[in-house]
Amino acid sequence: MSLVLPREEEVENIFSRILSSDKSCERLIETFYDHLCDDNRYMDPDPHHFAEVLLNAYKNGDVSAFLLEICNRSMFDLLKEAYLIPKRFHGKSGENPVLLTDADGNLLEDKKELVTKHEYKKFCEIYKSHHAAPRSKLYLADGYDLVRYYTSDMNICEKQENRERGILILYALPDTKKLNLTEAQAYDVIWSTFHEIQKEAFSAIVYYGQETGNKSGKSFDELGVLLPIHQFESKMLQHLGVIDGLVLSCREKMIKSAGSNSLDL
Repeated sequence: MSLVLPREEEVENIFSRILSSDKSCERLIETFYDHLCDDNRYMDPDPHHFAEVLLNAYKNGDVSAFLLEICNRSMFDLLKEAYLIPKRFHGKSGENPVLLTDADGNLLEDKKELVTKHEYKKFCEIYKSHHAAPRSKLYLADGYDLVRYYTSDMNICEKQENRERGILILYALPDTKKLNLTEAQAYDVIWSTFHEIQKEAFSAIVYYGQETGNKSGKSFDELGVLLPIHQFESKMLQHLGVIDGLVLSCREKMIKSAGSNSLDL
């Protein structure tokens, strides 16, 4: 039985980046050992299931499967939780983040009861005041940690945890799949920009999706940055301006590499 999780291959480039940064290594080890401390440690209630997972992970040389059993986090889950790679963007109608408004700033009908007047008022203020960069949009959205776990029959399920409500700014980027890049390789392309965003706003949640956007029959990648309202309320516009500059600079470099026709601006 193969337990290698999808999209968790070819992480060598990402780890070469991590190993070159003492701070990145510190983030990773702190996140890992936090899951092994007494307060957060996961213990499988079924010894037979534990042994079965351990054997399959050993036979397949599957570190990610082993990590998922001992700390409820896969390799990529740990990297995301340590703010070392972006979370996966699931598209505008996906499960993470969940959009609460449309592209024009209006609350979606089925989400109105979930949003307070204060939250929507703050969003509208930012929406009207922020001058959106080309091929970018603002949304009110809920972001989550998607935590995976083994079921008793050795399947992997997923659940949402740690909701953060914030303002999501979503950018269109060139289609990296057309450049034959895997998701891990795409993360490597935007590594510097991702970390510059973290320096500007450490607790911002960054998402990346390959071919999650489509316009005029052309697919494109998307990068989203969610700024939690309760943390960035007073400096939201300032952070958005800096993030615009960082992402647009990254986009320009990607277009130079992919060709001028890789993204219509």
